[in-house]
Amino acid sequence: APAPAPAPAPARAVEPVASAGYVAPKPGKDFKKIQIDFYMEAECPGCKAFTTGLLTDTLNALGDWVELRAIPYGNAQLNNSVIDCQHGEDECIGNKIMLCMMKRYGVGGDWQAWYPAFKCIEASDDSPENASKTCLPDSGMDKAAILECAKGSEGDLLHMAAAQMTIDLDPPHKWTPWLVMNGKPMEDKTEKILSEVCKKLPADAQIGIPQCSPKYKAIKGASSLMSHPKIQKCYPTDPLSELVLGEH
Repeated sequence: APAPAPAPAPARAVEPVASAGYVAPKPGKDFKKIQIDFYMEAECPGCKAFTTGLLTDTLNALGDWVELRAIPYGNAQLNNSVIDCQHGEDECIGNKIMLCMMKRYGVGGDWQAWYPAFKCIEASDDSPENASKTCLPDSGMDKAAILECAKGSEGDLLHMAAAQMTIDLDPPHKWTPWLVMNGKPMEDKTEKILSEVCKKLPADAQIGIPQCSPKYKAIKGASSLMSHPKIQKCYPTDPLSELVLGEH
């Protein structure tokens, strides 16, 4: 009998950016990885642009050094146990799809297992649900199981937990995309995420990782973070937030 076909290789979360032969420095066993918590909402244009641009560039360069967690709720409002998403029901479904795939595939904090599908959904101009119909199977995920989760009570519970995490932020978030690094809000430094992560690496790693070099943007073929447009923020629209933050 012919030998069975080899199983397809798992989808890579991020693609290498350095030239062949380059070996990036790896964190030592005693290095505590940098925790990045990404408070977002599926249909915020700024979250979509940040995911597909700045965040992906940073993970391409420094993914071995970070732990990533996404919390999709953002500027939604919670009223009598009902979540009203800022960009409508499509966004609520998108948030829950993301939460379900992170729960199912992100066991042990393995963000690289869910990030390809997450990025794919955020990169799409279609609704998150329609995008997920190709993004999930293309990333090796069980589309039926995730959509069943997202549209059922489990998705609602996960969304409520994301709501609570967002509401409990101290200080509260001011907009999305909102990043918290090692427990501290990055605020406007979000747009400098790569350089901010670089600062937290050991000195030898900073020297050894090309993207941490001030000269990186001049390297031929490098995708400079300077090329990304300014993030279009989504602000809360509830009256209390507008009072505190001012009109935008």
